[in-house]
Amino acid sequence: MSDLIDILACPDCLGTLAATADGVECTSCGHPYPDAGGYLDLGPAARGPNGGLGMFMLQDPLHVPRYERHTRISFLQIMGDNWENALTPEAEDDYLRAHLSLADVPLLDLACGAGRWTRTLVDHLGLDRVVGLDLSVPMIETIRAGVPGVRVVRGTALRLPFATGSLGGVNCSNALQLLPEPRNVLREVGRCLRPGGVFTAFTYRRSDRPTYRHFQRQQEETFGVRSFTTTELVSWLTAAGLDLVDLRSPAGMLLLTARRTA
Repeated sequence: MSDLIDILACPDCLGTLAATADGVECTSCGHPYPDAGGYLDLGPAARGPNGGLGMFMLQDPLHVPRYERHTRISFLQIMGDNWENALTPEAEDDYLRAHLSLADVPLLDLACGAGRWTRTLVDHLGLDRVVGLDLSVPMIETIRAGVPGVRVVRGTALRLPFATGSLGGVNCSNALQLLPEPRNVLREVGRCLRPGGVFTAFTYRRSDRPTYRHFQRQQEETFGVRSFTTTELVSWLTAAGLDLVDLRSPAGMLLLTARRTA
């Protein structure tokens, strides 16, 4: 993890970090962060699941191995109206490859989960150019087993442990709807991106069809997630210093790319 020191920062005060025998320590406030057996733990102390069934499932060691092949597919069908495969896994990967390049590194895969998109990004950009961040310990253990050698840290999206202007790109696939205070998450993304840095995301559009909106709302209430209008997302991106450069809406989903202004 020593190669990450230059881009990491204390999530409490944004001070620089220095390596210690047991992990890293903030040179400003003195807060220590441990090496948790191969990854730095820069997240909050509380690890218990909260925020609804969705957050519980993503932190449950029994469910995490089943997430990609079962839960995610069903969730896309209902939440994103993806019954006819308007968005396939191949199309998701093609979008990332088309909108991210070696100019956009180092790249953070925000809320990387089990590594579904991290693997695509590593194959596209290189193992040493991508770093994953997630709050769930079971997810981190899964991605480290599934993507050998991947650089990953534990942390929260609301207080990213990265220095201001240190990242060339950030990707957040199928996660923004689950994160608390998404407007503030985007503000953190904007802080960490250097001028010209790229942000890509995949999330869900709030349905304007009353009947379908009913079923979408049931998903939101059950799993503790939300959908977005394009208007509010664009306004949040703008407030974070990000200019929208591409927006697509297959069925009830949203694929977007934005660029950090100077």
